[in-house]
Amino acid sequence: MSSCKITKNAFLWGMAAIYLFAFSSLYVQIPGLYGDNGILPARLAVGKAAKSFADLLDGHPTLLRLMPMIGLDTETGLDLLCILGILISFAALLFQAARDVFAFTLLWMLYLSIYQVGQTFMWFQWDILLLEAGFLTILVAPLNIQLPKKYRMSIHHEHDSITLWLVKWLLFRLMFASGVVKLTSGCPTWWGLTALSVHFESQCIPTPLAWYWHQFPEWFLKLSCVATYVIEMAVPFLFFAPVRGLKIFAFYAQVSYI
Repeated sequence: MSSCKITKNAFLWGMAAIYLFAFSSLYVQIPGLYGDNGILPARLAVGKAAKSFADLLDGHPTLLRLMPMIGLDTETGLDLLCILGILISFAALLFQAARDVFAFTLLWMLYLSIYQVGQTFMWFQWDILLLEAGFLTILVAPLNIQLPKKYRMSIHHEHDSITLWLVKWLLFRLMFASGVVKLTSGCPTWWGLTALSVHFESQCIPTPLAWYWHQFPEWFLKLSCVATYVIEMAVPFLFFAPVRGLKIFAFYAQVSYI
């Protein structure tokens, strides 16, 4: 049970860090992407201002519809949502008590609100993944309710460890589907094991090591394609293995792949 608690705490800490990077990255890009003079002004995607809770949920729900009620325009509202996200995630990163269901519910709502007006720039796989993982984080996070001192008690409830299986299931679907789609796409480079010969020079966000990996001989890159299939389609089944050693092997296989 203690190992499960450690795993939960590590997962929640990691999600807080991811939210912090996500909101910080969005904050500096808002003027150029979603400002009034940006590439895709968010005010055009917000829709009508919400006058009731039903209006807020109509269509694509976003907290930005509430901004006119407090005298803020859409761009300033986006800044506010990002700043709130940065502050909450930073607090959750530093303090374990702040990593609870309330904090992660707020973070999920803030990111969803921005995603709803993000348009083309937030249609990537990782944005959807963060929303799904963020929702699961709400289920994993403990419910902390601190009562007044005069009652001399506090309620600290952690959800059942079954919620971690939902996280494993998400990771399994992500990795397994990533492998299957390579084959079902019918792409001749993946079927011919030559995909990595061009991958490192054409990936959308190349890493500093991409150039060096591109220099490896063709036989090694083909072998790496085979390893990719194994790691993405075979190893994920070990996430649910009853033997701890197999789970550890699956963990290191995924880390080395990433």
